[in-house]
Amino acid sequence: MNHVYGTMAQLGLLILLGCVLRNRAMLSHQGIRELSSLAVNITCPLLVIASVCRMDTVLLFFGLGATIYLLLPFFAHACTVLLHVAPDERGAYDFMFIFANTELLGFPIVQALFGDEAIFYTAIIHMPFDLLAYSYGLRLMSGEKQPFELRTLWNPGFLLTVLAIAIYFSGIQVPDILSDPDILSDTCYLIGNITTPISMLILGGNLAEIAWRRIFTDGRLYAMAAVRLAVVPSVIYVLLTALGRFSPTLVGIATVTFGMPVGSMIVMFANERGYQTELSTRAVSLTTLGSLLTIPLMAWWF
Repeated sequence: MNHVYGTMAQLGLLILLGCVLRNRAMLSHQGIRELSSLAVNITCPLLVIASVCRMDTVLLFFGLGATIYLLLPFFAHACTVLLHVAPDERGAYDFMFIFANTELLGFPIVQALFGDEAIFYTAIIHMPFDLLAYSYGLRLMSGEKQPFELRTLWNPGFLLTVLAIAIYFSGIQVPDILSDPDILSDTCYLIGNITTPISMLILGGNLAEIAWRRIFTDGRLYAMAAVRLAVVPSVIYVLLTALGRFSPTLVGIATVTFGMPVGSMIVMFANERGYQTELSTRAVSLTTLGSLLTIPLMAWWF
């Protein structure tokens, strides 16, 4: 338990450092966006590839993730109706309830709590994330009815994660391709392990850009944050425990990752589409602050 608390303290200090760097203009807004792109598209997927190994129940866990992501849009719509969200904000709120920060924050958290192999399980259960985000998620954040196009999935993060899955199922020993069997795997770990500090600096930099008063003045956002950080992981934990088909580690990974704050991808989509940018930024900031309480609680539980 001391190790978990120490890890959370380190993450908190990194977030604080991100705030300081942004306030002192040592980290620019463009720099935050570039670091986000680096983490999502390169370092996180390489960490997945580096963690590939023989494991059981992968297909079952992938099916579990797909089932949860299929049900989340219906759950999100019910929540927006119950909260009486204004029509022009419903797309953003639906996105908040569906998509958590499973990469920038979820990966380093599960790595700290459950070890390196948990990265691969996390990637498996959240494989549907990219498919849903770049189809349904884009429509939510644009208000336009667009047909789904396969080319939207051609991004480095999605393709490298698919590569990790292909390596797993094919049984290819990737390091054996090289004369020195450790070069490729060690390089992937070296690059992938910078994901944690990068992601925490990004979160801190984002928090520094927010007008703090506006974060805490929207009661509806508090309700959303409670659902995102507490209700969703609690429901998933109860259901998976009741099924009795998953190990405690797998239950913990699913519970923790689906209990992450609102995914920072919503801000990128909002900027691109010109839709609810400020609301999206405040939602990410509020839930990220709230997760500083809920993540240690989940860590203590597991």
